[in-house]
Amino acid sequence: MPITHAAEPKLSGKTAIIVGASAGMGMASAKLFAEHGANVVMVGRNQQRLRAAADEIGEQALPVVADVRFEDQLKAAFDAAVDRWGGLDVVFNNAGPGDAGAVSIRDMSADQFDDFIAVNLRAVFLGMKLAIPHMEQAGGGSLIATSSIGAISGVSNGAAYCAGKAGAHALARSAAAELSHLNIRANVIVPGHVTTRFGMPSDVPQTEEQIAASRARGALVSPLARPGEPEDVAKLALFLASDDSSYITGQEFVIDGGMTAVNHWIRAIREG
Repeated sequence: MPITHAAEPKLSGKTAIIVGASAGMGMASAKLFAEHGANVVMVGRNQQRLRAAADEIGEQALPVVADVRFEDQLKAAFDAAVDRWGGLDVVFNNAGPGDAGAVSIRDMSADQFDDFIAVNLRAVFLGMKLAIPHMEQAGGGSLIATSSIGAISGVSNGAAYCAGKAGAHALARSAAAELSHLNIRANVIVPGHVTTRFGMPSDVPQTEEQIAASRARGALVSPLARPGEPEDVAKLALFLASDDSSYITGQEFVIDGGMTAVNHWIRAIREG
């Protein structure tokens, strides 16, 4: 089904790279960016899902299979964007948490820790580094990274994931300090519970039962009594990618249905 273009497109003529675009928040963002006139390079590890997602968008989408832990593979995606469309305006570093699962600090190996950091922090650094020369040539651009509320509140058995996501906040602030004179902005999206493939290996299909269970958990933990959906995050990403946010850089945008604003322990005690 071809993309229906927005009545007032916000990204006409722009080129965006979206990492982690084969599912969830990345795929929803790729679709919305394309609806608003952007050409999108969709980066992911699962070739079958990535190609299927790109086919839904059509000629505005270019799927590139890459593992963001490896600089040469990520660079190939950037080269593909410039070769195909002549420049680069937006990079959405949206790689997932990796497949190591929940592991305590005591039991986690150094290799497992390094893998989480590679996916959640090093890949964000590489995405920024590779984007800068192209965005400088274009006269500016928008760097966006997906973090997590785990970066601002601890998660048991999730130390490496939380550390990697927290590091992305520091990277964005430093990028804002270094790159503002080039009109390159850097911001972070901080989702709460969103109905995605979070925590699942890239080659394992997600069942309808798993999706329903994820939505039920989201409704339970959110003061808004509904789960976050990938499209919620995509709308925020669109804002940060567009000129609507041209005076915003170095900031963190929490999108969690109020989870971090409400003391759930107190609510649980009062409700018995």
